[in-house]
Amino acid sequence: MAEEIITMNNVEKSYHMGQNIVHALANVSLSVHQGDFLAIVGPSGSGKSTLMNIIGCP
Repeated sequence: MAEEIITMNNVEKSYHMGQNIVHALANVSLSVHQGDFLAIVGPSGSGKSTLMNIIGCP
């Protein structure tokens, strides 16, 4: 089995925008193993960049 190089469990990220709270990520879990190929896709505002920044890929 390939080595696990990224693990995230139940990650959440929220922002305050004025009086509103924006939930950029809610209960996201991810495991990436050495040799895996993946794409993070979704509509604008779905949290892709937020997830990448948390992983460490700005």
